[in-house]
Amino acid sequence: MAKNRLDVSYDFEFDLIAVNTSVKEYKLAWAFNKELGLNLAKEENISIDFSGGKSLSISNYLCKTEHQVFRLLKNKAENLEEKFNAFLIPELKNFDYFVMVADDSMTFEINPFISTIKEIPFVQFVVSVDTSALKSKDNLIF
Repeated sequence: MAKNRLDVSYDFEFDLIAVNTSVKEYKLAWAFNKELGLNLAKEENISIDFSGGKSLSISNYLCKTEHQVFRLLKNKAENLEEKFNAFLIPELKNFDYFVMVADDSMTFEINPFISTIKEIPFVQFVVSVDTSALKSKDNLIF
């Protein structure tokens, strides 16, 4: 019997920024609000279900404007299960947080945004991430 396979590809129309810092997500969100002029607010955790009954609960802060959406995501899951990879993006487990920026107006400039984040005293490292190179990029679709 012939098997058919459905291949689905998504357009990742957002910038992804990886951030290293040792502070809690609410303090990082507060600093982003202050330094970047955002209004990040805590939203319900994002739940990602996997086969075998496994799931991740990811901390989520959101700021929506008329043409832009900023999302601060914690890389490490809230609920940790033994022998289960507890990261939103496992290949980037050295990073603590991700900032997703979706810009419909095409006016967002990532380099000044990253430069401002680097000036926050407790931020240790910031880098832009190429989403096309990520194996687990499907975890970013919600």
